[in-house]
Amino acid sequence: MKFVTTICAITVFVFTCTGVRADGVQLTRSQWLKKVGASVMDESVLTETFTQVAEGEKVEFVQRAMNAISRMPVEPERKAAAFVNTAVSCIQAAKGDTRYHVIAEVFATVPVPFLPVVTEELSKRFNQEFNKLSDEAYEEIATSVIEIAVKRNERADDAAVRNTFVALAFLRGTTNKALEDKLLALMPDERTNRLVAGWLPAALNGDYTSLLAAADVEPLAISTDAYQRLVGLPNVGQRLFLIQSSSSLEQTFAEAWISTGGSLSQPTDFGMNRVPRLPVGYQNQSTSYRSPRPPRRPPFCGPCQL
Repeated sequence: MKFVTTICAITVFVFTCTGVRADGVQLTRSQWLKKVGASVMDESVLTETFTQVAEGEKVEFVQRAMNAISRMPVEPERKAAAFVNTAVSCIQAAKGDTRYHVIAEVFATVPVPFLPVVTEELSKRFNQEFNKLSDEAYEEIATSVIEIAVKRNERADDAAVRNTFVALAFLRGTTNKALEDKLLALMPDERTNRLVAGWLPAALNGDYTSLLAAADVEPLAISTDAYQRLVGLPNVGQRLFLIQSSSSLEQTFAEAWISTGGSLSQPTDFGMNRVPRLPVGYQNQSTSYRSPRPPRRPPFCGPCQL
């Protein structure tokens, strides 16, 4: 008995000295797969689960979380808020190059009709000025993400449309006019380059009509007030957060005081480090939800004339 007590004492001492704690236990794949449904419903479960997922499995977790949200039988406002909050939490928790892959996975798996909302929210957090990044640092981040996203979107539907939204998330956050040409140069081929270049001007002004039409989807009718209540608006400034993975890019984050008013297109919510409020009500992950599909449009043959 004394021998067992001694062994336990030594074990506790070793774990204490090495900083190993129970909350640092890594989940197996089968374990975290069972928690995906609960994670998209509850922010605390999402945060705890994602930090315990192995680095090599975090991207798959994001993919499965986005697919689970897609099947939620809820109104568009609640689903949009779930996409945004899950994306924000997962990007924030990812480290190093994994963060770039997580961002790419978000844009590859969020359904196209919801990409305008997700892109607008992420672009606020990727803002160069508020994150106090030089043109060179911001360009390095943007090009790294685009390169990964372009390869990932080759396996997704509407790849050119998705590539446009990724580029848009970074172009909206900078005044560096040269960045657009550098991002367009990273497109997989000349045709995609022309398509993205044709869609960007209107999309940068908040007009997604042509971009969504290319994917054969209609714009979502979302109540801004209902959506913002679900996402949660801060009444004090929050630390801004970008996607640095290299220590050479670490910056002192700025703080901005933000009012609680404004519309979705206004910078009412800067900062990934705020505590997101995930929507509730998703009780049956296996239940599918399909919105009525509009009549199919003729095949898209090229960029719209703006």
